Amino acid sequence: MVLPFVVTLRGYDMRQVEGLFTEVDRALAGDSEVARAAARDALRSAGLRRRIRGYAPGEVDAAIAHRQEALSSLGGRLRPVPVRPAADTPAPFTVVVGGYDIRQVDDLLATADRALAADSAVARAAARDALRSADLRRGLRGYARRAVDEAVAERLRAL
Repeated sequence: MVLPFVVTLRGYDMRQVEGLFTEVDRALAGDSEVARAAARDALRSAGLRRRIRGYAPGEVDAAIAHRQEALSSLGGRLRPVPVRPAADTPAPFTVVVGGYDIRQVDDLLATADRALAADSAVARAAARDALRSADLRRGLRGYARRAVDEAVAERLRAL
């Protein structure tokens, strides 16, 4: 099971989170009140461990709160809610040692995304030029280079 969380340094243990969410989502999909009660207890007592590389704690905590709310409601059905807000959201890249500068990548891809959303040939050309000429800095902590390179290539094709 792959969850839509950003992988960060010092995040929650991915296997533990995936196991917890598998159990909770199964309870939400079923009709058993016993399974829902067990899922509520599992969420309350999760005690998620942190690892050097794991799921972003803020995102996981928000998803846990969302599932607790769904389990407490009468219908008990999970409404689709984005894990992260759509506006001004950083790209979901793995954060690694020696990766590309996070802020620079976020700004570059946001520029390209705005140009894609706009119906302006000038904006698209400017974004294409920015993507082609980008000299991405590397830092101690940054986005995985291969994934960023693929995202840049994908946006160049789209532009």
